[in-house]
Amino acid sequence: MATQTPSRDRELTAEDLPAHSRLLLRMGRLRLDAADVAAVRALAIRPGLDWGAFLEAAARHKMLPLIGRHVDRHRLDRKDGDLPGFPYPWVFTGAYLANRSRNQGLSDEFGRVFAELSAAGLRFAVRKGFSLGEGEYRDPALRRIADLDVLLAREDAPAAHEVLVRLGYIQGKVAEDGDRIEPYSRQTQAFWKMNLSNQLPYRKPGGRPDITDFNVDICHDIFQKKSGISASAAELLDRAVPTVLCGAPAFEPAPDDRLLDLCSHLHKEATSLHFIEDHQDLQLSKFLDLALVAGACDDDAWQRFLKRVSSVGAEQIVYYALHFTAVLYPEAVPAHVLDTLRPEDTEYLEMYGSLDGQTARWEQPFLQRLFDTARHTAGTVSNVPLQ
Repeated sequence: MATQTPSRDRELTAEDLPAHSRLLLRMGRLRLDAADVAAVRALAIRPGLDWGAFLEAAARHKMLPLIGRHVDRHRLDRKDGDLPGFPYPWVFTGAYLANRSRNQGLSDEFGRVFAELSAAGLRFAVRKGFSLGEGEYRDPALRRIADLDVLLAREDAPAAHEVLVRLGYIQGKVAEDGDRIEPYSRQTQAFWKMNLSNQLPYRKPGGRPDITDFNVDICHDIFQKKSGISASAAELLDRAVPTVLCGAPAFEPAPDDRLLDLCSHLHKEATSLHFIEDHQDLQLSKFLDLALVAGACDDDAWQRFLKRVSSVGAEQIVYYALHFTAVLYPEAVPAHVLDTLRPEDTEYLEMYGSLDGQTARWEQPFLQRLFDTARHTAGTVSNVPLQ
């Protein structure tokens, strides 16, 4: 008989969270219905609601642009009878409008990258980012996009390097002055080569207050080297489907590969020490990404996906991602899918650092640590930062 999810996860519900966390969870959806709006207004007038904490949490979870659109679309800045509107609504709507401008700048640049890669005869597929923003979100302004994630066969990396260098990119990090890119240290290069399936990121200065740099991340496998699982870019590109992104012809992974990629990405960042110590491990936006793609699957799509998961042996990783997504968005993942994927031992759901060789156990249940920034200051070990 399969081990049940740890009881402490069952005991803690959203109702046990602070009011600002509950408000963010309620607003952390692509669309709000009338019941959602009523619940949002009821939470917003609670005496104990800390608006500063809400703003910080919305920014940390990369939900500010979405919150801004909800404030505008549902007139949450205005009174509703005796209920007051949101304070400082311009902070939220301003974040939405600013993200629209920023993402348009990214789109213009990355459209040129797509055109140049295609002109060089290179096969590529776009992961996450604009694939989600122009797809499931249907509004690129809603999703904070950090970089361009591209699947590329390993043997094509040298040719892609030439294209990116010609466009002004180098493999490096933003210098302290913020105006130039400097190469990574040898330590970082060695760590990256040994542990990760991506090329070191390519960057070039953005030259704008809202775009410090343009970042292109080339990926050769959607699973990490130490996971023992592989789904290579070359294999995924054989199954990729044509699309138009950033105003240019491009490709994105096949639907089941796309969902598999999102599961792998969420699991990697939620459990890897590098992302935990960089406060990037648990973000509500990542779960919403996965929920939107999963929620669009019909029964046939789920059957194809389960076969795909089985073919690469990624049941544990996928169950991890879908289990916690279902905690936040239960309507997105059918119970029978979780039942099919659930391993005999689910204790690993509370572990982190395994791929780093330094396994540890979280002291807090999932919902609590999702909103507790203090989780990063205890119980983690040093990792190699990008330098």
